[in-house]
Amino acid sequence: MKIEKAEVGVIGTNFYVVTDEKTGLSFAVDTGADFTELEPLLKNKNIKYILLTHGHYDHILGTAAAKRSTGAQIVIGGKDAQCLFNETLSRAGLHFPGVQQPVRADIQVKDGDEITVGSIKIKVMETPGHTKGSVCYILPDEGVIFSGDTLFYRSIGRTDFPGSSYSDMENSLFKLRKLDGDYKVYPGHGMPTTLDFERKYNPYL
Repeated sequence: MKIEKAEVGVIGTNFYVVTDEKTGLSFAVDTGADFTELEPLLKNKNIKYILLTHGHYDHILGTAAAKRSTGAQIVIGGKDAQCLFNETLSRAGLHFPGVQQPVRADIQVKDGDEITVGSIKIKVMETPGHTKGSVCYILPDEGVIFSGDTLFYRSIGRTDFPGSSYSDMENSLFKLRKLDGDYKVYPGHGMPTTLDFERKYNPYL
């Protein structure tokens, strides 16, 4: 498995493309900027899915264009699905009014759902708190978590936005902490970390 990353957009969102080297199939995580920033990682890839960790603008702004270019299916937590076509819910209207291109989810996921890309199995964990529909994408066989804006290096996502909830975030972090074993954590912003490190040094986990 190969993971490629680029920091995109005005606040440095982590955009990932993951490729199953056994089959050549790929998926993207958080297409959050103008397509010109996403294209270098998307070109010449067979992208099957665009996985969105939540519906804030800095994670979805390039989704419509990425879908047009790749034909990939858009996947998002069901409780954030309306963010894809509502710039008030995505907060794009607050920062970049009129810029968001509306698009609809192909798949709305919930806790426990599984997606397969080639030989890679992806399990969905609902982790509300930052948004109502935040999810983490867990690759159990590879020991990888794409945590979006739920878990960062020694920090967590903000819970002071409309629709956010600190108590929900606490419950979500408890679920992550209780996962068996260690995982490499690829967050929505900032540097990667590991679940064991965060268990020891993250004051919120």
